[in-house]
Amino acid sequence: MSDLRKDPTRGQWVLVRPAPAPLARIEECPFCPGNEAFTPPEIAAYRKEGSSRGGAGWSVRVIPEADPYFRVERELIREGVGMYDRISPRGATELIVECPGHDETPATMTPGQWEQVLWMYGERIRDLKRDAAIRDILVTRRYRKPGSRITHPYSRLIAIPIIFDDVRRKLNECREYYQYKRRCLYCDIVRQELLAEDRLIRATEQFVLLVPYAARLPFETWILPRQHACAYERALTSDLVLDLAELLSGYFKAVGRGLGDPSFEMTLFTAPNQQAKVLPGEWATIADDYHWHLEVSVAPERATRVGGIYVNETPPEEAAARLRNAWP
Repeated sequence: MSDLRKDPTRGQWVLVRPAPAPLARIEECPFCPGNEAFTPPEIAAYRKEGSSRGGAGWSVRVIPEADPYFRVERELIREGVGMYDRISPRGATELIVECPGHDETPATMTPGQWEQVLWMYGERIRDLKRDAAIRDILVTRRYRKPGSRITHPYSRLIAIPIIFDDVRRKLNECREYYQYKRRCLYCDIVRQELLAEDRLIRATEQFVLLVPYAARLPFETWILPRQHACAYERALTSDLVLDLAELLSGYFKAVGRGLGDPSFEMTLFTAPNQQAKVLPGEWATIADDYHWHLEVSVAPERATRVGGIYVNETPPEEAAARLRNAWP
């Protein structure tokens, strides 16, 4: 049995679970069309008209992870163990297979392919937030992760019964900033970076793409919507998705061209499930103080820290200039 345990000295959660049994080795890629029988049953998909569920003919496909960290079948249990807190790992771990092409990369995927992926992110977040046991959801996209067994393009969605530690820190900072200034922190960052321009990579009608002022890693990048909204899944419109798809397509081409096709991790941050409050008034101002966004960490496995403080040897202004110059 696995469980979430809270470290009371750091206020952080740890998932404790037995080591999974080794997965059977499959010579063929289980995510390629025609190999659908090698994966768990399909949750959702965008398909060609006439194609059957569980078979080929899809353009984006969602499946449960074979050995999930969190399961919807688990009963949600919150309990104290003496002075400690424990929660059962109720939630979901889903894989979003982004396209049929095995050798596609974020840089070679067309804006049209990215559009479908972005719409599917929204559909799955909306669906999972109907479950009152789920408090928070993150979507991550790893590319060229060292030791990765599957290279077919896919994203991972994790839904959990607590707030992710990194998200909780963001929520607290945004709320405190709003309480003091009555403005959204991220909206102020957008305005500041558009004026300064030296860390700006690209600005579109809907988005600002920039290297943050205190980037933790060389070439860390944020994609911030110019229109305020706390929840990604509720902000989606055809114009916004098209703009973001074209921006992601151009950005990943620039990263590949300017930085030599490095590894990266992209994370989508959206508001927690506001229907799953634990304390009354927990997110009273979240609609005004939080701002959904994307973050990309380039070569996250090379992060350097001293005493827990990130060390970045590439000034953000220099990183932004290099990515601007590499833009296709």
